[in-house]
Amino acid sequence: MLAAKQALSGSTLLVMPTGLGKTAVQWMAIAEAMSGEGKIVLVAPTTGLVAQQARMATEMINIDSEKIIVLTGDVRAPKREKLWKDAKIVMATPHVIRNDAQNGRILLSDIDLLIVDEAHHATGSDSMAQLGDLYLDSSSKALVLAATASPGVKDTKVREIIQRLGIERLHVSKRDDDLLQPFITAMDIQKHRLNLSEALLETIRPLRILETEEADYLKRNGFLIRAGRITIAAIDEAHKRASAAIGRGDARGYDAAKRIGDLRRLHRLIDLLETQGLLVAIKYLDRAKMDGNRKTKRFLSLPQVSQFHREYSTNDEIHPKPDLVNKLVEEGLSKGGKVIIFTEYRDTVDQLMENLLKIENAKPGRFVGQTSKADSIGMKQKEQIAQLERFREGEINILVATSVGEEGLDVPAADSVILYEPVPSAIRAIQRRGRTARKRDGDVAILIAEGTRDEYVQHASVKREQAMYRTLQRLQKQSLLPRRAPPKEDVLASFTVNGKDAEAFIQEEKERLYREPEKPKLEEKVTVKSEKKQVELSNKPKAQRSLSDFSKPIEVQEGGKWWAPVLDGTEAKSRDEELSAVSAAQTEIDSLSIEQSTNTMIAVDHREANSTLPAMLKLHGHEVSLEHLAIG
Repeated sequence: MLAAKQALSGSTLLVMPTGLGKTAVQWMAIAEAMSGEGKIVLVAPTTGLVAQQARMATEMINIDSEKIIVLTGDVRAPKREKLWKDAKIVMATPHVIRNDAQNGRILLSDIDLLIVDEAHHATGSDSMAQLGDLYLDSSSKALVLAATASPGVKDTKVREIIQRLGIERLHVSKRDDDLLQPFITAMDIQKHRLNLSEALLETIRPLRILETEEADYLKRNGFLIRAGRITIAAIDEAHKRASAAIGRGDARGYDAAKRIGDLRRLHRLIDLLETQGLLVAIKYLDRAKMDGNRKTKRFLSLPQVSQFHREYSTNDEIHPKPDLVNKLVEEGLSKGGKVIIFTEYRDTVDQLMENLLKIENAKPGRFVGQTSKADSIGMKQKEQIAQLERFREGEINILVATSVGEEGLDVPAADSVILYEPVPSAIRAIQRRGRTARKRDGDVAILIAEGTRDEYVQHASVKREQAMYRTLQRLQKQSLLPRRAPPKEDVLASFTVNGKDAEAFIQEEKERLYREPEKPKLEEKVTVKSEKKQVELSNKPKAQRSLSDFSKPIEVQEGGKWWAPVLDGTEAKSRDEELSAVSAAQTEIDSLSIEQSTNTMIAVDHREANSTLPAMLKLHGHEVSLEHLAIG
């Protein structure tokens, strides 16, 4: 309700964890905007999300289904133009609305409310950001409701989203907020730390030695300069240095470029062995062997790589992750639930699909992106939507997905989520976890291979998520958003909760669910009692009172409203309350200005124009008129 109050009062960025009601706030905003003459447009980054939003809107909003239309690239442009004219609610991908607006097929000024789902995309040259620019330019009364579970970590990115979508208000909710506690579902996050087997470590050792030798050579020649573990960022930087050397005519740059290419592929191979498994690494080399690229052939011809490929191409899996996945899936299915498994690589998806077929009652389904690569065939948009529907209906009970399944999928029956590897992005980590515990309790299992990239990535993911909330808090505290009047008290007048006024419900819940902040426990210290002496300022007159004389403990405030302390600095206040205080003060100042205004007009002879008389009269607040007077 608090989020809806903000959304109905101005353009709002809504940041809420997945499954805590972002979509419900969108429905409330749509219901309120239905009385207007304009259109309501909801944009989402994928056709799957658009189809999902249209289905839910038809179920939840009391409107003729013919008034809700879906516009995607599958609908021809002339037909889109015709559908737009008769529609009240439009669900679309942002690039379709942007293109149609630029080509003059539709008018963005017809839009009363623009809802932007997964708003973290609204940066740079993304069509969502460009649509925001066009909408703000075309309408002086633009109203935007942007929603996301994770707007980003960097201050500059969040500010760009705010600017591109014309955001005036920022509403942030977290799972541990007092008001959300009765309504959230439990999410049990377990980190499974796995030690690599000695056999796998022995397999990796020759490749690791080769990687170290290649890296040392590049360091000695000044191309690889970062100390510590080798990362993709360090390899990219070395590649730039090699390109610069070639540009200067330095012959060493050519040899360095070849070695850097080998190092990149070798690093990828070792990473697959450590985090994905032996069979996935072998698939990577098999596909590379089919590639006719000269650079790839050079890499495969390295003695350590060719020997590894030859010796282990027919071996069974020796990585501990696949067995643990089977165990976790069996546990999830035994409770009658459904499971989603996320992984970075399609080869891992295919390998897991083979393993899961061995489990009794397992009905796994593959869910990947549209692009087809070599022998890996992608899934078209219609196939993706159909696969999600099969999962929802129970035809399949295990969904093995790549990153395409992370964003916005409404899968209420997914009781368990397994992350085959951690992801470094705070946005992606939040999106993956949000696929469970949406309408009932769920659990998340994160598989971390000890001593590998998994450990660094998991640590980075946690730190970035914490940094995201600090960024949002800083934006609110520093008043970096446009200053707007607080929401009006009657903004929720159209809504009730269980027959009760919405505002009254919010106030009751605030009082009922208030929790005093925990105070850190201090160690007991033996202190010597001494009389407290009041310190007086040497320059303060005796009759003058200081600020400390006006402060009172929260307990003794009039009315005993411990949940609503006064604005005396003893309690950090929200932006809404600060704006309320500012608005009240401005109103009082304006009223005083009106009372003190005399509106006196004094006529002064034009011959006094160069004297000090007119200036002195203006200084006293009078209006002066220079005229040709008969008597000066």
